Amino acid sequence: MSSGTTKQRRDEILSPVGEVQTDDRPIATRLSSLEGTTIGFLDNAKTNADVFLAEVSRILTEEYAVEETVHRSKDNTAIPAGSIASYLATHCDAVVNAYGDCGSCTSWCVYDSVDIEGRGTPVATVNSDEFVRLGQSESRSLGMPGLPILTVEHPMGDVPEDVVHERAADAVDEIVSILTENRERLLEEYDQKYLDAGEEIGDEELYCPL
Repeated sequence: MSSGTTKQRRDEILSPVGEVQTDDRPIATRLSSLEGTTIGFLDNAKTNADVFLAEVSRILTEEYAVEETVHRSKDNTAIPAGSIASYLATHCDAVVNAYGDCGSCTSWCVYDSVDIEGRGTPVATVNSDEFVRLGQSESRSLGMPGLPILTVEHPMGDVPEDVVHERAADAVDEIVSILTENRERLLEEYDQKYLDAGEEIGDEELYCPL
């Protein structure tokens, strides 16, 4: 190398992480009451989701005077509900969507809820407590940061039916509140319930610990 001359090489490092740019949308207007309404139940094909939703359906019918229930199930957890979401949004006054308890199923569960809420039908979205932070992160990415998400204890898939029934019964009050409470109050309660403003989740929160 000749003295007095040093060549410097500059490499540009590109990050593969994208920037999400969405226009935030409000959640749907809520119902004044469940009495006389038609409530849809979206089963995302996770084990025990049908048991959970059937119990919630029974309680809402017997104790809250829901007139009609409509049950639909996805073929796979990791796909959008598509035409099922469209049907429930069109034919029901509100929807209960269960449940997200792993990475992909939580993402698609929240995606379906945002889809239905965007059509003007309120949704009570159920995530396990282990994955609800991912659920809120997803709702923010999809432009609906105030999506009300309620939690059930994790895991749900390998617990006996009587335990699922207990968790469903425990969740009913919050489901009713999410479907009937004033929209602005819900936004105030759920907008930063699991994640602070601007907080991002870590990689370890994308995977099931069990």
